[in-house]
Amino acid sequence: MILSNALTEGQVALILGKTEEILERTGLGVTHPVLLARCRAAGARVDEGEGRVRFPRPMLRELLAAVPATYTIAGAGGLRYVVGDDAAPTACLAIVTDPWIIDYDTGEPRRPRLEDLRRHTAIAQALPSVVATSLMDFPLTDVPEPISSLRAMEEWALGQDKHFYNMATDMVRYRHCLALAEILFDGRDPGGAAMTVAVGSLSPLAFSDLNAEFLLDACARGFPVVPTVCPIAGMSSPYTVASTLLQGNAEVIGIAALTQAARRGNPYLYAMGPSVGHMRSTHDMYYTLDKVLWKVASVQLGKAYHMPVAAECGGSMTCRYDQQNGAEGMLFMLAAAGSGAHLLAGIGSTYNAIGMSAEMMLIHTAWLAASQYLQHGIRTDDARLGVENIERAGPGGNFLMDDLTLRFLRSDEFFSHELFDYSGGVEALADSPSLLVRAHKAVEQMVANPQSPHPGQVQENIRRYFAGRYRQLGA
Repeated sequence: MILSNALTEGQVALILGKTEEILERTGLGVTHPVLLARCRAAGARVDEGEGRVRFPRPMLRELLAAVPATYTIAGAGGLRYVVGDDAAPTACLAIVTDPWIIDYDTGEPRRPRLEDLRRHTAIAQALPSVVATSLMDFPLTDVPEPISSLRAMEEWALGQDKHFYNMATDMVRYRHCLALAEILFDGRDPGGAAMTVAVGSLSPLAFSDLNAEFLLDACARGFPVVPTVCPIAGMSSPYTVASTLLQGNAEVIGIAALTQAARRGNPYLYAMGPSVGHMRSTHDMYYTLDKVLWKVASVQLGKAYHMPVAAECGGSMTCRYDQQNGAEGMLFMLAAAGSGAHLLAGIGSTYNAIGMSAEMMLIHTAWLAASQYLQHGIRTDDARLGVENIERAGPGGNFLMDDLTLRFLRSDEFFSHELFDYSGGVEALADSPSLLVRAHKAVEQMVANPQSPHPGQVQENIRRYFAGRYRQLGA
């Protein structure tokens, strides 16, 4: 495999050992009384006055052993996918909005509109590799407050029936997602497979009461928990690649232990998103090339714990559709695909992880197809090696009508994708659209007449629910 390892076996063992040392000696900052009680009952050393939970190594290992190696997620449309199954096809999580949208006509970032969210949701719904979607809580510029965020959630719910991530920023929004799950599944009970709940850390090594509330409720319902652990080197983690990886792992594993203390056997998805602090501007540089190493290394660590693992799939520091964007995005996608992660998160993300576009959603799927092709390597079975074909053609022959040519001409033997430009010659450039133009044309076709995938009564129930919330806000 290409880019399948960033750490040696010895380095993996070193980081796992140092993680145990940190969680045993330093622990996590936790102040939520219910979660503290659960941790004490599980065998952790709890100091309520200090607000600290420390995990003795034997107890930590016991908790981590309870994390299921696989779990199932469900969508309202009938989709079911086993996360953690190494034999399953690569699955993706798509975002549908971000603080910035890269406008196709101007090439510049702008704030999101309702139509952007509608289009992106339709694309996520249409892409076969996407099994789940997430919605960032960011207001729409063409919908007034106080209903802007709710209107975005309504449009998202109407436009997709796949598994969804509850990435709430407060308990009100969290409960909206719970209500949506009941409406979308329309009396069917998918149990804990209905949604995944994101639970964040406050780097370094702190866990807020709000995230404790999310975690406890998710575990009570059996929802999978995914940590949002994003240490920033030089700011919220030490300024080296290795130390930021170690701290990120300690936080991910600490939250895994908290999850199992809350409910043994609750599904948990190993994930982290380290980045680099720009020490002059204090900006968070999320998609630098260091991300390639962190992606691969984090998957190695997650698999060492025998947990389901996610990795960020693409991205670029720039909003421009230029050489840097292509180089960074393809390297990131190749690293993610080669890592063996069970779920690739962030289809469509670009511009330092605060921007996205419809075109990038399709470009990412093209890069994923290219990455998957490269991961196959070269197949050298008897049919493909072609010894007899070479000998039969002999010196000066050709293979235009050779049986191998006819057999594999329309197969996946050589890479091909409809978004890539294969014109090759200068004379054809004027008639051959670029990858970006091809992606835009495909987008326009996909969103020309989007239809809600839900039955009419479910659509009506969604609209009634949000109409009631609008009235409560006086809108």
